[in-house]
Amino acid sequence: MTVEQKKRSISLLLAGFIIFSSLYVTQPIFNGLSHYFNVSLSDVSLTLSVTTFMLGIGLIIVPMFNNIEKKRMMSISVLLVSLLSIISAFVTNFHIFLIIRGLMGLALSGVPSIAMAYIADEVQKDRVRKVMGIYVAGTTFGGMSGRVVVGILTDLAHWQVAIATLSIINLILAILMVLLLPASTVQTPRWTSPKQHLKQYVQLLKIPAVLKTMSLAFLLMGTFVTIYSYITVRFERAPFSLSESTIAFIFLLYLIGTYSSIHFGKLSYKLGIKRAYALAITIMITGILLTFFTYLPIDILGLSALTFGFFGAHSIQSSYIATLTESSKSHASTLYLLGYYVGSSFLTLLGGYVFVHFEWQGIVVLTLLLTLTATFISYSLFKQTTVEG
Repeated sequence: MTVEQKKRSISLLLAGFIIFSSLYVTQPIFNGLSHYFNVSLSDVSLTLSVTTFMLGIGLIIVPMFNNIEKKRMMSISVLLVSLLSIISAFVTNFHIFLIIRGLMGLALSGVPSIAMAYIADEVQKDRVRKVMGIYVAGTTFGGMSGRVVVGILTDLAHWQVAIATLSIINLILAILMVLLLPASTVQTPRWTSPKQHLKQYVQLLKIPAVLKTMSLAFLLMGTFVTIYSYITVRFERAPFSLSESTIAFIFLLYLIGTYSSIHFGKLSYKLGIKRAYALAITIMITGILLTFFTYLPIDILGLSALTFGFFGAHSIQSSYIATLTESSKSHASTLYLLGYYVGSSFLTLLGGYVFVHFEWQGIVVLTLLLTLTATFISYSLFKQTTVEG
């Protein structure tokens, strides 16, 4: 591996870490934010919903600025996210906090929408999968580490100290990424008008299979994030009464997702998409049902099953949508991510309302309805799929 290849791999690992550690920092501290800002849990869920919603919008907008050099776009993104995150730690007004989180969502979109294109353009074909794997590892590790670090530091000090500490670390890493990442060698394309981009999106939305796959992303991501968002609050309360530090380590279960994604990718070739997907959703539903019990080991087992099943389904969905078009693969992937993050946004918000009024039993019923709906849609989507996938 050359020095430039090492720099590129390290930079993309850092970019993935920065973006996804910043995105979900409020998820493990909903209870603390609720008390600090004196707002309800359903209101606090907006700190995550607003960010993911604006990230989804940004994923549509950012590719329209394809005439901006890729390194510059990613550099602006990571630096801006880190600075906005530092500012958010010192805000005492809830509405201003939400505005900053919304701006962070827009800034966050500069990496996911560009990184994969950068890898495809700059990395040798025989190393693309490896470098892509490094980037994805950074996103997974970042999402998990952000939650764990903030949860532990909030327990030891305060949520503001926790977010400020993680944000300063991310700013240092962002500066390092900017210094290390080689500039794009591929000639920047001529500017494509928003009208042309929108035309491609509209054409894709006329394909029923694209809409169904987006719906699956919406429903399952919403289910996954809702469960993890409110089970942390549940674990803080009696009869569990766990500390925030202990709860933070629950997010280590995300590591199961790394294995599951790879495993189900291979399984879809062996069993066929329909059967592999049915297995993933069945595991998710089993996991949700297990969290109904008020016994910590069973709840942890349920979360493990949910995580394993979700990442398996996600790997199948995200790869499947790219097969639905030959000419607009990037636009199809963007629409998938839009469904993915908008589902996270709206269903987490709905979950907050359900949790406040019906507690955990309501969350279990809601997420079961969502996954059963996804099961029905997937049966329709994959009914023509053969065993070979």
